Amino acid sequence: MLMGTDSHEMPLHVVACRSCVAAVVFAALLCVCAKEVNDGGSSNVDFSDPKSVLAAVFYAARSGDADHLSTLCDPHGDGNEHTERICSVRRGGPDWDSFRTNFASGRLNGEPRMTGDTAVVRFIYGPQGKLTENMKLVRRGDRWFLHSF
Repeated sequence: MLMGTDSHEMPLHVVACRSCVAAVVFAALLCVCAKEVNDGGSSNVDFSDPKSVLAAVFYAARSGDADHLSTLCDPHGDGNEHTERICSVRRGGPDWDSFRTNFASGRLNGEPRMTGDTAVVRFIYGPQGKLTENMKLVRRGDRWFLHSF
């Protein structure tokens, strides 16, 4: 038996049970909070943060401001055709409407998983905002760039 905070004795299994419940609630809150990340995108990209680089794609689709898209891809040219298409989209160009349809509802979905000079960021996109995908980014020096998805 342990002494409770109100000077009543509590059986050990009650204390343990309360601790377990508190731990489960805390873990559940962490899971809920970590699922969707505020992407707050803008055309002012923080290239030191892979989330900011990807969020800039969604910002371009929502706002119609695509001037910064060409700066988001791997300068070594090692990205795949999907990221290269994103970086080459221009307002009024042939891919513009499709780009906006697919990425205007886009949002980050979790924290980046980083290993060395690569990061993987889960995101949600699509016409109804229900498709999930992973964007791989690569670090060149101290800057992150879109690589593949």
